[in-house]
Amino acid sequence: MYNKLLIAIDLSDLKSAKYVVDTCLKMTGQDPNTVYRVVTIIEPVDDSFISAFYRKIFDKSVVKKLIKRYMNLPNLLFPEGAKVQHIVAHGTIYEEINRIAQEKSVDLIVMLASSKPEAKGLSSNTVKVARNTDKPVLILR
Repeated sequence: MYNKLLIAIDLSDLKSAKYVVDTCLKMTGQDPNTVYRVVTIIEPVDDSFISAFYRKIFDKSVVKKLIKRYMNLPNLLFPEGAKVQHIVAHGTIYEEINRIAQEKSVDLIVMLASSKPEAKGLSSNTVKVARNTDKPVLILR
């Protein structure tokens, strides 16, 4: 049984986020000892042409605004009393997911095959998470 789950979701797509959370709740049987760590990753714009037009503090201000906006959203997806920790991270998606999985000693990483609903196959980030972790990964379609 998995008691410490890392759930990687995109909170801008609540329909897919709800699907992932509901799957995790069914899988754990809503065990009161289960800790659900919901992670949302904000990618930096460092290597983009666009980044030349932004101040250096742009990414940090975006992260702060998103933390305020999304901090209670995971609580809407989980039943009352569930142990939920929401993590907003800033960086490369697969690196941050793997870093947090190690840091929090999770039992399982749960994520979608791709953030695009009509995509066939796995996204590059999903593949990189699976390749670069020693944790079990559950990939949902």
